[in-house]
Amino acid sequence: MKRLGSRKKLGAALTAALSVGVLSLGGHVFAADASDTADEHTLGETVVTATRTPNKELKTDANITVITGKDIERRHYTDLTQALRDVPGVTVNAYAPAGYNNSNAFYINGSKDVVLMIDGVRQNYVGDPMGSTATALASTMKDLSGIDRIEVLHGSASTLYGSDAKGGVINIITKKASGMKTTLGIGYGSYGRQQYSIANVGGERGWDWRIKYQKDKSGDFSDAHGNTVPSHLDADSVNLHLGKDLSKASYLGLNIRSYKDESRYQALWESLKHGDTDYIDTNIIWNVKINDTTKNQMSVSRTIYKYNLITEQYKAEDAGWKFSDQFDKQIGDHLVTVGVDFNKDKITAESYGTVAPNGRSIINRSLYLQDQWNVLPTLKLTAGIRHDNNSAFGSHNSPSVSLGYDIDPMTHTYVSYNAYFLTPTPGQLYGSFGPNPNLKPESGNTKEIGIARDFGRGLSLTASYFKRHSTNTIRWASLGGWTGQYRNVGDEDAHGWSMQLTKRIDSHLRARVGYTRTHVDAVGTGTKNNNGYLPEDQWNIGVDYRNRAFDASLLARGIVGRPGRPTTAAQGSFFPSDNYWVVDLAMNYQIADATKVYLKANNIFNQFYAEHSNVKWGGPGEWWTAPGRNFMIGVEQSF
Repeated sequence: MKRLGSRKKLGAALTAALSVGVLSLGGHVFAADASDTADEHTLGETVVTATRTPNKELKTDANITVITGKDIERRHYTDLTQALRDVPGVTVNAYAPAGYNNSNAFYINGSKDVVLMIDGVRQNYVGDPMGSTATALASTMKDLSGIDRIEVLHGSASTLYGSDAKGGVINIITKKASGMKTTLGIGYGSYGRQQYSIANVGGERGWDWRIKYQKDKSGDFSDAHGNTVPSHLDADSVNLHLGKDLSKASYLGLNIRSYKDESRYQALWESLKHGDTDYIDTNIIWNVKINDTTKNQMSVSRTIYKYNLITEQYKAEDAGWKFSDQFDKQIGDHLVTVGVDFNKDKITAESYGTVAPNGRSIINRSLYLQDQWNVLPTLKLTAGIRHDNNSAFGSHNSPSVSLGYDIDPMTHTYVSYNAYFLTPTPGQLYGSFGPNPNLKPESGNTKEIGIARDFGRGLSLTASYFKRHSTNTIRWASLGGWTGQYRNVGDEDAHGWSMQLTKRIDSHLRARVGYTRTHVDAVGTGTKNNNGYLPEDQWNIGVDYRNRAFDASLLARGIVGRPGRPTTAAQGSFFPSDNYWVVDLAMNYQIADATKVYLKANNIFNQFYAEHSNVKWGGPGEWWTAPGRNFMIGVEQSF
């Protein structure tokens, strides 16, 4: 009876929210607010990730996608991983909504080796043997408030961002608060999902601050075939920012980000598992504008990441220190950037009483140099090099060069070459699961060509093609059953292309289409496209509507050509489907200046699919199936 009552309440709330949305669409068509188009991202706006300095996106010599803070507010993403699903060229493979944080993965340009940055501060740790720490951290980022934009750089970028930047970089840029506001949020949804939050942001007399607490809870979920999958999440996020203008040219900021959870998770065919995560990052950032041609940013951070797989008796801790300093100087037609990075990680892991690695430390010292030379008003040459000195693998140099040319004021094209350097993780070298102390670092390069065109009247197009070559590729090599070892399996080649078309149809309606084609050669004993886990083709389609107090976003993701590993007729298909579409909808209605209600509907056509499978080693139909159609309604009240 209690469950039936909850369903009735949810149904009534959904009906009310949908009625609000329908009523706001009917009747008179109001003139658009001035902000309707002002807060849309365009190619004329500034990005920083490609060169670690400001550049117009239209003039950037790289493939960059931007998610704006307004996009995040309107679409009500569960966490950073869900937001990345709507980025063309990013592929997400998740086991379940809860747990599995360190086994989930997302890929850029067919690689899961990605650097995650927040305000220019590197977040990656080195303790995960799976080598996908950005994914684990993205799953912990459930509080996405206070973000100005997320810039996703597609392509290798080790010269500026160091090891792990094989596939690309995700750079989160936060807002500087002003005024004063307190916001309360409450949400309720399918599968026992609950979200509660309280935040206060403000700025006064040179100070600015932002503090927020958020509680996320969820329970068992149903897949699209109605199967109930055991699941549980109870997570707490606390984010604190405190900043001070020391002068008109100097700013000091303190940031503390904390996340803790406990989870329960399993597929229908496996035993129940319990686990928890404990993550805290503290950093200080000091920005100084020395004069009109010179500036500097320095940061120091302390990070502790712990995860405990209780049922499997495995736990790990990574404690890291990071220091970074970047100096920029404009000298005539040259913008010179010099930077130093220092990273120290201490890793401890224990499995069934065996401790390995046991408090091992890895230190990496880096120096990088970049010169952006405006050869002509329409021609820019950018060249750089990074020197890494790693305590376990010695020294390595990673060069890069790009040439950008303005065909006309609204059309930009570029070619680029970027080398990368990827060191094995301590878990891959000394851990409990197939360690190999003889692993060599992986290295390689990415060549890219691209074009961006602003046609005017709200129509823009970007397109790019990449080709990557890797040497000493690090992969898990199966030795039969669940046993295996990390090995250098040889060379790997990958290539692909992407295209994004955006159109502002009128003052209310905006649409975009993204298409990505990816091919990664088979290496070792595997098959192409990372054993069939990467789709050959991927579509990302979005439509945004705004009309005064109402806005809506319809988002569709199409996965085409994702067969998984080869299977026998007796085993059946590796995945439920090789090709499928998932469609989400978000709607918001501003009841009053300080009150907003929202509805989020995920997988609205109830697509049955899975992003991970055990069919090859288990039996037919052994999939980690994704949640079916589900809803979330909520209200936000500001004071």
